[in-house]
Amino acid sequence: MRLDFFRGLAMFIILLAHTPFDPWTLWIPARFGFSDATEIFVFCSGMASSLAFGAAYRDHGWPMGTARIGFRVWQVYWAHVGLLLVVALLLWTLDAQGWGEAGTRYIARVPIVPLFEDTGPALAGLFTLTWVPNYFDILPMYLVILALVPAVMAAHRAGGTPAAAALVGGLWLAAQFGLTDLPSRPWAPEIPWFFNPFGWALVFFSGFFLGMRWIPVPPRSRALLVLALAVVLISIPFAWFRIHDGQWLPQGWLLHDWIAAVRAATEPLWRKTEMGLFRWLHFLALAYLAWMIVGPRGHRLVEPLRLPGRPSGRWLAAAATVLVVTLPWAWVADIQAYAPALDAWLSELMGPRAEAALGFDLFIPGERLNMTSFAAFLALVVLGWAALGPGGRAWIETTGWARFVPVVRKVGTQSLAVFLVSMVLAQAIGAALDVAGRDGITVALGNLTGFGSLILTAYVTGFFKSQPWRRPAPASASASARPAPATASSRAAAASPAE
Repeated sequence: MRLDFFRGLAMFIILLAHTPFDPWTLWIPARFGFSDATEIFVFCSGMASSLAFGAAYRDHGWPMGTARIGFRVWQVYWAHVGLLLVVALLLWTLDAQGWGEAGTRYIARVPIVPLFEDTGPALAGLFTLTWVPNYFDILPMYLVILALVPAVMAAHRAGGTPAAAALVGGLWLAAQFGLTDLPSRPWAPEIPWFFNPFGWALVFFSGFFLGMRWIPVPPRSRALLVLALAVVLISIPFAWFRIHDGQWLPQGWLLHDWIAAVRAATEPLWRKTEMGLFRWLHFLALAYLAWMIVGPRGHRLVEPLRLPGRPSGRWLAAAATVLVVTLPWAWVADIQAYAPALDAWLSELMGPRAEAALGFDLFIPGERLNMTSFAAFLALVVLGWAALGPGGRAWIETTGWARFVPVVRKVGTQSLAVFLVSMVLAQAIGAALDVAGRDGITVALGNLTGFGSLILTAYVTGFFKSQPWRRPAPASASASARPAPATASSRAAAASPAE
């Protein structure tokens, strides 16, 4: 249950992360720490692989288990090829029909230009996995890691968990020194895959080892909880660009230089390509916090939530004040799009009038506007929670939560199909936002439409995978489908080659 739930959450985050210029990506977990939804996807895939393929190795032996892995690798390979070709068709259509933003060449945004300008080498590279352009690099990484499973199983059979761990650790260490780089472009083989599968195997097999019970589940400990929380919080200044770039720090603050220097000095430890050590530790800390939050066996996923009640009068007054004060800066794009007269009045009030009265204007630098958006969002949450009333809050804690969890879990159970659809959807949503603009309403509509499409994909995929046509037919249907006694004319019709 927990595996499906968090894998489902990762699918929604991955959609946002791949939608071009989506403002909601400013608030996904990757912005506040070294690890992101990719680690969630790979770790959960490792644990799911232990459940799906471990039994084949255990019950049928190494050859049959390896055959099962080979079949999955075959599926993922063709999923990757099909995904690139479908996205290429979508982006070419946008360019050819002029449906996107004027002046934007969509096939260059991903980029897949070589497929159209140097088609032969690009196709050969696509099918041999020697051309792995950015945006299409997750599935190749995943299928190579899957192909490592037989070797890890053989190592475990030969020397137990220490031997398997040594193999995975050795591959990860080799990746840190560039010894296992794979070429990502036939015309530029010195450029490696963005996701080095031998480095990312550390994340996958962390989940795989846990699922196989080769390593023990960590204890539920207050000390470990505090340590994990400390790792996550300490990482924020070094991972969040608004901090290490100095956007949210006082001008000339010496601490900013120190944060930037430490980040630069430790880059090999948090790089994404090779799965730096800090990224792995950050993910483990997040995973431990999530594991603790949902409770033993995930019981909090099936129980009513326990959320705060109505905020006090002081909290409501503070939230209302923050909302009013931040309004002109927090919704600049929305005010410009839907209330141009208000926008002109606010510009006059905060500009010439403020400068005449105060000696300076009230405009906030663009890189710090997000501070006001964040404050306004928190204020809206407080006021909105109070506005729901006792009945609305109770509904969210009980019925709403009880309906939300199964939907997210359903998305998690069909992760490959959902992932493929999300990668196509992300480009379509990005192009639609290019045309419609990226204010609060259009962005929300685009993202929520994408979420709904992922949910629909999960349920449709689940329907077909269940193969309902193989279930025993109802008695009435069986009787009506029973063939009538043969006649001369019916025997002649049956012998006809028409069908």
